[in-house]
Amino acid sequence: MVLTLVARSSSEDPTSKECCSFWELLSMSAHDMVLQGAIEEENLNLFNFPNYFPSPEEVKCIINGEGSFTINQLETFHVSWDCSDPKGDESVTNKLRSAYYMANVFRAVSEPLLANHFGEEIMDLLYDRFRERMAEYATKEKTEFTTLVISMTKGHKLPISEV
Repeated sequence: MVLTLVARSSSEDPTSKECCSFWELLSMSAHDMVLQGAIEEENLNLFNFPNYFPSPEEVKCIINGEGSFTINQLETFHVSWDCSDPKGDESVTNKLRSAYYMANVFRAVSEPLLANHFGEEIMDLLYDRFRERMAEYATKEKTEFTTLVISMTKGHKLPISEV
């Protein structure tokens, strides 16, 4: 079995920028809407979108501890937000285009939960603000994910002498 998931490379900080920047930017965008009166502060404070980005060490520990699979290979990769070549066009225009695409991808993932909690009528305003924040972020910070790829086999490997 091969699994691919968004992770973090650091085992120390589960709230690091490398895995939480999207959520922080979305939270800031929602807070902007509180200041504009479009969202009630209490309603924002009641919202919870649970997510977690594991470190490679945590994934290894869980798989090995559960015991049904043997890890054949586990690798991390750094992939740009829009999966373009990070060594390619580093222009501001390209970063802004990447931020726009990723804001739309993120909207596709998060909007159903947000619309259910805050209402459909504010979604366009919220995600417009989110796109703006993403664009600001993209011009100042590294815009990449840490991706974890794991190859596993069901069961335990037999020692070579038993094969």
